[in-house]
Amino acid sequence: MTNSSSAESTGTWRLIQPEEVLDMAVNDIEFLTELIDLFVALAPEQMQDIRQAIENHDAGLLAEVAHAYKGTVGNYTQTGPYPLLQALENDGKSADLQASQSKFQTLEQEINALLNELETLKTEVNQSF
Repeated sequence: MTNSSSAESTGTWRLIQPEEVLDMAVNDIEFLTELIDLFVALAPEQMQDIRQAIENHDAGLLAEVAHAYKGTVGNYTQTGPYPLLQALENDGKSADLQASQSKFQTLEQEINALLNELETLKTEVNQSF
């Protein structure tokens, strides 16, 4: 996996550790590709669920959907979007959604960055093997 290692050493990877993501997929490139494709496909729906919970001031739903998405995101990173999802989950649990919209806007940027890194990783590992 030379491409990923060189990309990591040049700082391309801000949110993911390619070796850890590949380990999660038990070094199975086809499985990794399927996992990434599924994550990318479901991201818009999961983000929409969070957006709607915030817009509807539904604290219970926000806690639930942020928690679920945090678990999925946590498979790939513990930085970037992960702490934002934790913060949104906490907002829902405390029923204090005052800052949630601002957190969500940052979350959108972080999720897009994560999606880009995962797509790059998928491309690199498929070219390497």
